[in-house]
Amino acid sequence: MTAYGRPGGYAELAVADVSSLHRIPTGLGYEAAVTMVVTGTTAIGLLDIAELTSGDVVLVTSAAGGIGRLVVQFARRLGATVIGAAGGPAKAAAVRELGANLAVDYNLPDWAGTVRDALGGRGVTVVLDGVEGDKGRAAFGLLAEGGRYITIGAASRDEFRPEEAQLKERGVRFTDALALLLEGQDAAVDEARALAEAAAGNLVPAFQTFPLSQAATAHAALQARATTGKIVLVPDA
Repeated sequence: MTAYGRPGGYAELAVADVSSLHRIPTGLGYEAAVTMVVTGTTAIGLLDIAELTSGDVVLVTSAAGGIGRLVVQFARRLGATVIGAAGGPAKAAAVRELGANLAVDYNLPDWAGTVRDALGGRGVTVVLDGVEGDKGRAAFGLLAEGGRYITIGAASRDEFRPEEAQLKERGVRFTDALALLLEGQDAAVDEARALAEAAAGNLVPAFQTFPLSQAATAHAALQARATTGKIVLVPDA
């Protein structure tokens, strides 16, 4: 398999550099493998940047998404306190099932207040935000002094960047993880790490499959944010 990023995903045949190929580990299905080699690789890179510890209080937005679910699993296995925020009660329930200490529906107006009350005076030490916009702004407001705010994309399509004065006043460190990964990630190494973590059962990827003949339906579901995890198209029988 390969995650070679050249356009042409709907081609019948594709050419890839030999160096970009990976043998799928034993016991890992095609759908899980293709999810991990893309979403899993990004999650691995994000976690390297975040440098989480067991003492962290981690707030993950878009926690029911492909990257978010992997981050929640990793942070819980590490022993950190994990708060997962996702859109809608069903997605919040899915995050709770992953083992998050607290799962909230960030479509509710006072979700940040719910998090603040649940922490009982403790502050969030790390925000891993894949949404930005108003939800990212609310997540940033939950950070304790000296915390880290790390973005991995803007699913809301509304960029949020903390003002320099806010960062200095509270001693918060801001990192655009996506920009760093696009600039310097060793993709082949991280792809292999992601596949190995999934094969070992340490990280379980989430995906939904659609027959290739229903590709348009898959695109519509993705645009409507009606999916959980990665969308994988499979050949029709």
